[in-house]
Amino acid sequence: MAISTQMESRPALLHVAFALLCFLAIILNHNGLHVWLEMSQDSVQSSNLWLIPLISAFLLYQCRREIFAETRFTPYALGLILLGFAIDAASLSPRFAPSELDRTILAILGFLTTVMGAFLFCYGKVAWNKARFPFGFMLFAVPMPPSIIEPIIRWLQCGSAAVVNALFVALHVSFLRDGFDFYLSGLSIEIATECSGIRSSYALLVLTVLLSYLTLRTNWRRVVLVLAVVPLVLLKNGIRIVTLCLLTIHVDRSVITGPLHHQGGFVFFGLALALEGVLCWLLQRAEHRKLSGIR
Repeated sequence: MAISTQMESRPALLHVAFALLCFLAIILNHNGLHVWLEMSQDSVQSSNLWLIPLISAFLLYQCRREIFAETRFTPYALGLILLGFAIDAASLSPRFAPSELDRTILAILGFLTTVMGAFLFCYGKVAWNKARFPFGFMLFAVPMPPSIIEPIIRWLQCGSAAVVNALFVALHVSFLRDGFDFYLSGLSIEIATECSGIRSSYALLVLTVLLSYLTLRTNWRRVVLVLAVVPLVLLKNGIRIVTLCLLTIHVDRSVITGPLHHQGGFVFFGLALALEGVLCWLLQRAEHRKLSGIR
């Protein structure tokens, strides 16, 4: 009790203790973090994984007055820190991490577990409850193993092919389909792994989760906004593929191999993000009306 009271009266000591524990986690896990930084810039999942911890840190800083309004040294959280160190140790063992990707996943999981444990250890449950989202958001920075990401890519391919099929029918475009292959007049396309849109879909999911946290107050509306990502990513992919096909057939044969195909994904990503923004605005407006009615 004396330790708790003393630490509560000196919040600066808590900040120093947290910083030291984070520094220790970085030192013990520097190899894994270095590999994660390199991998995050050229991952199948996303090329911007490294931005997620920075966003989390900004959210913590932005809400610092509310988060650190009540702090309490919490010794029992030491177990979470030790769990993080154990995961770090497992990342170094070929038994638990046979591949470089496995080592990277365990390394970043161990680091995040240690940081979360350090926060709870230094600041207590009240501060942790107010900081849960920024720390939970950091989990988006963890690379997904092939056993998870490959079925997602396959699902995106299947869903995108179904949307393309429906759009061609709606637009009265003559075509033949064989699985992921479409045959049109003088053009054949395949919805390959690279066409699944996994990176833009993951980016849309991450941004939507962040948007729901920043703009909405009721959990069910947040869930609705996030679930809307599922049909939007398929619609985005389908519209992109159909647009490229029609432009190639009717405007310029080089479109299918040009920059709109290889670097133009941000245009259709922007469309999906704009639709999410409109839905968010509608949900926010309904939420404000509901809350105003209650008052």
